[in-house]
Amino acid sequence: MLSVLNTITVTAPVNHLQTELVDFIHHLLRIIFPLLTILFLSFFMPPYLILKLISNISRSFRPENVAGKVVLITGASSGIGEHIAYEYARKGAHLALVARREDRLGAVADKSRRLGSPDVLIISTDVLIIPTDVSRSEDCKIVVDKAVDYFGFYHLISNAAIVRLSMFEDVT
Repeated sequence: MLSVLNTITVTAPVNHLQTELVDFIHHLLRIIFPLLTILFLSFFMPPYLILKLISNISRSFRPENVAGKVVLITGASSGIGEHIAYEYARKGAHLALVARREDRLGAVADKSRRLGSPDVLIISTDVLIIPTDVSRSEDCKIVVDKAVDYFGFYHLISNAAIVRLSMFEDVT
């Protein structure tokens, strides 16, 4: 035997005054919320952006103080990396220079010492020299470990390298 249960749904009588009030609030919010947003953005955003602009401009006139800080520079044997090393050496930063060409890296290290870099892993020098290829992840780990072991920490990593330009389809 199959029994069928009839369910009776009891609903509270809908108060038309409540629905009209809810509709009124929705219409009001659709008008007021966008206006408040526009007012907020027009009054508070310009002063915020002006203060941010002033902060960025004033920061550009203050010299970067890297004296005594450790800078790890990859691609330091030539080009941009070489000149980044010279600039940080002039500012008195401790340098950890990384590149594949050890002979060229030694020349950059010597010039960096003459320009004022204070500390080096090589005896009586101020620059840690690590010949390596940063395209291999194990070499990158070795570089960071050696820099931390020698200096105890590092503050900045600057990456300079040569990029081969080619079509996406030609890259393997």
